Amino acid sequence: MSAKVSLEKLSIQQLKSKLTTAWGRYQRAAERTMAPLLYYLRKRLNAQGKKGEGFGVWVEDHLDISRRTADRWADCWAVAHGLMKERKRGKTFRQLSKGKRPKPNPDGMEQIPLSFTLTTAEADDFWAAMKILGDKARGHLDAR
Repeated sequence: MSAKVSLEKLSIQQLKSKLTTAWGRYQRAAERTMAPLLYYLRKRLNAQGKKGEGFGVWVEDHLDISRRTADRWADCWAVAHGLMKERKRGKTFRQLSKGKRPKPNPDGMEQIPLSFTLTTAEADDFWAAMKILGDKARGHLDAR
């Protein structure tokens, strides 16, 4: 049985579950791999004191994560390895807590940006799942 046929038989909830599981796996792997690299790149770029060409600009221009995420990953790794003390945070951001969800748009829809790296086979499965969801996903399916 082909992957496309078996994906077509999954319920919406099963498709959503598979997508969130895949995202969690890739996010954790990316964080483990990238955190030490981000820490040392930030340290070196900050030492040079380059304005406009620094760490944050490079992250925003070259990676599919936010500057805040890059800093958080680098900080967590550095704290765990005794390279810096934990920073005191004045606010707890949404990514660190399960606080209130933002209000949905007037049409009742909520946009959630995601970015993750997959093998070609996994990407094919992902796009097949998104096509099955159709209008319920309301993504940029025409890009495929």
